Amino acid sequence: MNKLDYVSTPAPEDALYKISPSSFASFINRPWQWHRQQILKLDQFEYNTSSVIGTIVHYCAEQVAKDEEVDQEEIENYILSFENKENFSQDEVRLHWYQMASLLINDYVLPEKNTILAAEKQCCAEIGNKIYVAGTSDVIQGTEQDAMIVDYKTYNSKTEPKSISGDYKQQLLVYCWILMKMGYNVTRIRLVYVSRNIDGGISEKTGKPLKSYPPKLTVLTETVTEDDMAFIDSMLNLAKDTLLVSDKHPELRHIMWHDPRLLENS
Repeated sequence: MNKLDYVSTPAPEDALYKISPSSFASFINRPWQWHRQQILKLDQFEYNTSSVIGTIVHYCAEQVAKDEEVDQEEIENYILSFENKENFSQDEVRLHWYQMASLLINDYVLPEKNTILAAEKQCCAEIGNKIYVAGTSDVIQGTEQDAMIVDYKTYNSKTEPKSISGDYKQQLLVYCWILMKMGYNVTRIRLVYVSRNIDGGISEKTGKPLKSYPPKLTVLTETVTEDDMAFIDSMLNLAKDTLLVSDKHPELRHIMWHDPRLLENS
């Protein structure tokens, strides 16, 4: 199996449900979407140009953090494993991944390497009643007594991120919650953004080159507060309780998940 292929972080065999940190913001903000995608396994996202680039960039950063080789043949085989379709271009992936990965590695991974405690660490903890939350964190920096959760994000925009969005913060706080259950004292969260090169092209009116935007690295860090952890703990327990009640009272699922479509199968 190619090292870039997605491998889900396991939960114990007797787990009733496994909640993913990366999708948890949907439970908080869009429960109907979360239930359809995570529980019913409907409306599943497959891939697009951005997601494939992101996976490759993450892989390169992980390999360097672990002092392992970046296998470009594996990367090419990974690209070839996807079919060209309307929202995916193999040529676009090839055009951008190396430049973005190099920027992340040279401007972040290597300078921070001595502080990296773990890369691509599988994390899992029980909320209760055999309902677990489990995922793989990009990077843990610092020490077990003073840890920081770091997540890499790739994007395609001229606008540089200025703050950690609510959805991303909730994802990172779930990882904080898991790691605290595992004995870490997590005090900070960080997003490391890497943008694509945006070629301005040529103006149709003047025939002159338009402004281009080379890849850029943006690092955003926030302190984790007691209120943050109280909030995410309450939301995880709400997810647990909602799942349990939803199983016990299927006739009420459309109410709990704000989704009248569930009436069709009740």
